[in-house]
Amino acid sequence: MTIAPKLNQQSITIVVVDDDKDVRENLVDLLSTQYQHIREYDSPQPALAELTRHDPVIILTDLRMPGGDGLEFAKNIRERDADLPVILMTGYGDISIAVDAIKHGVYDFIEKPVDTDHLLKSIERAVDKRLLSLSLLETQQKLAQHSSIDTRLIGHCPMIKKLKQDILKLAPIDIPVLVYGETGSGKELVARCMHDFSHRHDGPFVALNCAAIPDHLAEAELFGYQKGAFTDAKTAHIGKLEYARGGSLFLDEVESLSPAIQAKLLRTLQDGLITPLGSNKEIATDCRIISASKENLRNLDGFRQDLYFRLQVGECHIPPLRQRQEDILSLFEFFVLQSCNNFKITYQAPTTTTENVLLAYDWPGNIREMINVATRYVINGCQDIDQVMNIDTGFAEDDLKRSLKDQVHAYEENLIRAKLSQFNGNVAAVLDDLKLERRTFNQKLTRFDISTSAYKK
Repeated sequence: MTIAPKLNQQSITIVVVDDDKDVRENLVDLLSTQYQHIREYDSPQPALAELTRHDPVIILTDLRMPGGDGLEFAKNIRERDADLPVILMTGYGDISIAVDAIKHGVYDFIEKPVDTDHLLKSIERAVDKRLLSLSLLETQQKLAQHSSIDTRLIGHCPMIKKLKQDILKLAPIDIPVLVYGETGSGKELVARCMHDFSHRHDGPFVALNCAAIPDHLAEAELFGYQKGAFTDAKTAHIGKLEYARGGSLFLDEVESLSPAIQAKLLRTLQDGLITPLGSNKEIATDCRIISASKENLRNLDGFRQDLYFRLQVGECHIPPLRQRQEDILSLFEFFVLQSCNNFKITYQAPTTTTENVLLAYDWPGNIREMINVATRYVINGCQDIDQVMNIDTGFAEDDLKRSLKDQVHAYEENLIRAKLSQFNGNVAAVLDDLKLERRTFNQKLTRFDISTSAYKK
């Protein structure tokens, strides 16, 4: 369960369980002066059936009821959620039982006949306890989520930090999201993160590369077809929009869809319905659409703008690797370690020469190219980086068109950003590693418009 934000006293529900109708009505009348949400039951079973873990509720229950024992009810609740406060109402003769119940986790007991002031104060304390436990749980969930996405999306440059924030912000909201990024930049990984951090994470994640499907098969692949819908339709086929029920459908290179398929997809997004080929029956869909493109779809020739606005409710941008210079060394090390583990090869740290070549290269193939380079580098014994990168020089062709001064400045900026990322913004560590004086370093920070605070974790 995802806890609702901004929990307060009025978001808590008081659950009253008592077999005596008059007692229940009196309790509900009393509590309704303080609390908006109250549920009442005449026995524990129906109450227990409706409770879920981390519910924003507290329980007020009688101890002895013909329909069930309040103490057993409290034990069942604590097995589901040990932090859920339970208050027992007891007769005078049951006080010893109630005291023993507190030793086993019951929050409090109220002696009958009920003292209203005592009851309201006890409930108020229980509500505060519940709010605190839910708030701590929410914090733990957020920390775990941030930790998880840091292991999925490697890098700490400002653009990647923003991308992670955008994913965590958009993932819980059930809206279509459009992901922009160059070839090989990791669009499917971003889409999978969006799915995994959403409430649909238990449902299927279905990926479809729209550019890889011939136009005459795209409709059948997306919407499905019935047996006999066309010559080769020997059996019925479930389309991706139906197969992704309860989960997410990732449409990569969505700009490749033909105008006819764009029109059908637009209708599905508008109405939530599909009609398989060869069928007259409409089927309701239940999947989140995450689409991706390497081109800006706004005003793109051949792409319907009404579909664009349907797909682009949320938007994420993946920076190309050439704009993530401060992440290059950590990314390369990660993929090298991964390959060493896969091939059972002893890891060797990259040399300074290797680091210089990596930082000078412009990575036109982005992350996908880096994974390939790291793999070849490991297979080659972690040596001869120029050979495994299939380049003759450490500088890209576009760099060679620039003056020597510009090339040197670009290299200096990339190296400083990479070292700041490596040492998490620790200036003293960077100065020591680069053998730089503080004054010279500050001048370079000003020249390249670098903020060290952006690299602190």
